Amino acid sequence: MEEIMTPSEVAALLKIHLKTVYKLAERGAIPGNRIGRSWRFSRHDVLELVSSKSMGISDNGEDSSKGAMPTGK
Repeated sequence: MEEIMTPSEVAALLKIHLKTVYKLAERGAIPGNRIGRSWRFSRHDVLELVSSKSMGISDNGEDSSKGAMPTGK
């Protein structure tokens, strides 16, 4: 059976701040589901995300991909 995690558990697993988990979840960078006012995450999905790619954030929590590609304008 798949393990479901709370935002606090995800923060502890990834060793990031709880607020960062919420920001990443809102942006869709961390796959999760909102149930009412609560977020829940699949442990498998979170671990797969970390092992497969960068979450695209800089040290200050901003999206590091902003401005990375020219817009062509």
